[in-house]
Amino acid sequence: MKLIFLLLLLIVPLIMAYVALRSRMVTRVFHILALLCFYSAATVIAGDVYATNAHMTTFTTEIHHFLLNGWFLYPAAYLGVYIPYVLWMSLFSEKS
Repeated sequence: MKLIFLLLLLIVPLIMAYVALRSRMVTRVFHILALLCFYSAATVIAGDVYATNAHMTTFTTEIHHFLLNGWFLYPAAYLGVYIPYVLWMSLFSEKS
């Protein structure tokens, strides 16, 4: 299973880069989606940290509870693919 995840982290950003090089609109969609995912993941983390501090609990299970939240998990998964995509795009783009 780890090998599948590793391969997906290599293949999906390359496919995203290939598609983005064909269309500027797709590039904008990838960027907008990344911004939405960033703010969604950050909001979940901030909310859970605030709730943990408000209840005066510092148990590891309380602090890492946000990892099970779908509002964090899916955006973070996209950002995990988006960051290598941006790196691939910086390699493929022609700078003058």
